[in-house]
Amino acid sequence: MPPLKCLQTFTAVMDTGSFARAAEQLGVTPSAVSHQIRQLEDILGKPLFARRNRAALPTEDAVAYANALAESFTRIAVATSRFSSEGAVQRLMLHSAPSLATLWLVPRLPAFRARHPEIDLTLFAGHEPAKLGEDGFMIDIQYNRPVPEACESIALAEETIVPLASPAFVEQHRLTRVEDISAVPLIHSIRCVAQWDEWIARHAPHVMLPRRGMTFDRAFLALMAARDGLGLMLESNLQAAAMVRAGELVMPFGPLGITALAHRIVYRREDRARPQIEAFVAWIIDEMAAERGLATPPEAARRQRADAGT
Repeated sequence: MPPLKCLQTFTAVMDTGSFARAAEQLGVTPSAVSHQIRQLEDILGKPLFARRNRAALPTEDAVAYANALAESFTRIAVATSRFSSEGAVQRLMLHSAPSLATLWLVPRLPAFRARHPEIDLTLFAGHEPAKLGEDGFMIDIQYNRPVPEACESIALAEETIVPLASPAFVEQHRLTRVEDISAVPLIHSIRCVAQWDEWIARHAPHVMLPRRGMTFDRAFLALMAARDGLGLMLESNLQAAAMVRAGELVMPFGPLGITALAHRIVYRREDRARPQIEAFVAWIIDEMAAERGLATPPEAARRQRADAGT
């Protein structure tokens, strides 16, 4: 096992891109950084950096090693958070689908902090479901995933997948009828629960889809591309809500779409009474109700949580 100081120094060099900046980050001298890297290279039996004109360029082995260490350090951070969660400060380890985290959740976290200042929240985002309980995660907001057997879930909202484009794009291409779709470039969001061929088959089977277009694997990237006038896209009115309210995107054909219950908040059945989970679930139910322009009475929210998973 290499000394932890060597691994921390190596990670700092990879993160900052240079020995000098790593030394500043760690509060040591550049020569100390060089010494730690040489020691690690001696242990591994291979060079990690090609040194050219005072620059240190990582080798392919160094990049692979850094990726493996990053995962390990993340697990250490998660474990530390989990085992330090007892005490006056409550800690909530939360995992979420990336686009919902970026577009909807993070902008609303100030409201959660104001409502629950006693809870420190750690947020990770990724498409693969979190291993609830194993890595310290208490809640996972999943997108279009089956609910694990030992877990309960609450559907966040009924979403409608609708065509969206920037106002300038609509005006430029004179988008007024669904037949106009065949003449414009499309944006494909490959993880969206509804795709263009399904939308066309349901609402405009006589229209031919254009062959040209752009493809993205994140909803927020696809939405930014549509906002910048690169094409007509399909996406959830939940994820696009902020851009629609701001006038950055419009629905050229109105709310003509496909409904889905795609996003679910998931937690282990045995953890349902943990105060952090109860607080976050109650808050997000209220936020979703506000999003719909409704008010969810506290008693109704409690019944929703009690009936979750049935």
